[in-house]
Amino acid sequence: MIDFETNYADIFAKEVERKPKQYPDTVIAMVKRYRKWQKRKDIWFDVEKANAMLYFTETFLKHAKGKWAGQPLILESWQRFFFANIYGWQKYNDEGKAVRVIRTAYMQVPKKNGKTIMGGSPVIYGMYGEGVKGADIYISANTFEQCQNAAIPIGLTIENSPDLRPGTRIYKGKEDAVRSIKYTFVEDGIKFANTLKILTKDNAGNEGKNPYINYFDEVHAQMDREQYDNLRSAQIAQEEPLNIITSTAGKQSGSLGAQIYTYAKEVLKNDNDDSWFAMIYEPNKKYDWEDRKVWQMVNPNIGVSVSMEFLENAFKEAKNNSFNRAEFMSKHLDVFVNYAETYFELDQLEKVLVDDLGDLEGMTCVIGVDLSRRTDLTCVDINFPTFDDEGDPLLKVKQMYFIPEFGIEEKEQQRNVPYRELVKKGYVTLCPGKTVDEDMVDEYVQWVFETYDLRQINYDPAMAEKLIEKWEMLGIDTAEVPQYPTHMNEPFDNFEILLLQERILNGQPVPAVITDNPLFVFCASNAKVVANINNQKTPSKRKSPEHIDGFVAFLIANKETMRMMGESMNGLDDLINDIYR
Repeated sequence: MIDFETNYADIFAKEVERKPKQYPDTVIAMVKRYRKWQKRKDIWFDVEKANAMLYFTETFLKHAKGKWAGQPLILESWQRFFFANIYGWQKYNDEGKAVRVIRTAYMQVPKKNGKTIMGGSPVIYGMYGEGVKGADIYISANTFEQCQNAAIPIGLTIENSPDLRPGTRIYKGKEDAVRSIKYTFVEDGIKFANTLKILTKDNAGNEGKNPYINYFDEVHAQMDREQYDNLRSAQIAQEEPLNIITSTAGKQSGSLGAQIYTYAKEVLKNDNDDSWFAMIYEPNKKYDWEDRKVWQMVNPNIGVSVSMEFLENAFKEAKNNSFNRAEFMSKHLDVFVNYAETYFELDQLEKVLVDDLGDLEGMTCVIGVDLSRRTDLTCVDINFPTFDDEGDPLLKVKQMYFIPEFGIEEKEQQRNVPYRELVKKGYVTLCPGKTVDEDMVDEYVQWVFETYDLRQINYDPAMAEKLIEKWEMLGIDTAEVPQYPTHMNEPFDNFEILLLQERILNGQPVPAVITDNPLFVFCASNAKVVANINNQKTPSKRKSPEHIDGFVAFLIANKETMRMMGESMNGLDDLINDIYR
């Protein structure tokens, strides 16, 4: 039973502060933000409003399925903290009325941790308990079927409640799919209706919509953010709008969920948007995915709705192949992983990214260029065969990407890549118009020629002949490197070896290949691989989920630099097999 004098947010905060090692850094950051807000003068925490929601939830809501079906919904401490923050924090609006501070609440927890309850409870409270008249509430997901994962439990909860059922009509379609729910009531002789609607792609626009609450479920599976943006922008007339976003992590870097997650993490880190609240249960950096303590840390309902036996069984399957491992990591450890069928693990590639490559002026280098696609991303890769502090070979990779300015905002949203910010940092060049400007590519290569000791330009035969003629006139050797397994397998294998080898740079351990451009990691992490009958490999642009141009350009250049570094390829396949297969 909820005690209206008790601050339940404080209870969870103290639990975390007493045993911080049992909680992820993201949860600790969330609690620190809560404590910071308690010291502010422009907002305040209203215990009564927070507890009104908690009381309604634990009094009127019952489990709709599973072993607790029919029993009252008693929230765990972490769940009370989530709701208490949303409904407790208050501020004065321009008219001097106390209103909610938080308008968007993002929750990311592993599968089976009560995520559906966390999204459904505010919906039911908004329909019946909050005192709102004429509320329109929407459930949105990637598909209508996915919407049902949230809508059906809400419908069952209402149907099974003698307190909520009167005045309610649930409209259903085929196979008992919930299409809408309408609650009508009379107050002061006037009839009102609060309505819950389940969206499909056919009614994704915001025409005629005025949402009080938007419930976005499983955003990790959504690649298109149009419906999300439309529903949020349609709340402009609402005094206290609310967006509830629930998800697990996903396996696609450009998804809507990945974009929202990135922003939510930024809010946790910098506390720069009062309207957002984020609760994210994910492992800390440098975690061991086989460590059972990590499993317990990221599953807040461990021992309640999640059992160690369940996780152990999923783990056994995860050890069998990369697809099951990606599924385990994303669904049960709440880690955004790269697409399950791509070749490299993201954490494997992130190690190559460094802040500074050092002074490269006048150093020997080889260029790799792939200009086969001129309407999107193009890369000029510069490989510098150098040495580390101890005299061992170290490959430094400098890259410049070229992308048309037309449609750049849409590309940023689709891929979750801040191209314009990377332009400011000197990693990307924006080309006016709809295509990559070959003259700008030429100017950059000319600059490389004047700045470094450029020995060779490797290129895919599909690129423009006129540029090759210009570069040959500079007296630079050029070489064709077709993107076939017979040509790409050797530099590909060499890259794998460099990833595994360790070097010492400025006293710090680094892989034997490093870069300062984050787009290289993005491209390499997207790479799917095809092999010929002799098991020779090459990355496939057609099969990869996103752009791999920077990785391809690197391999084209590495065809030469691996020889310059004097790395022997003898026995390479055996070593790769021992480590990977």
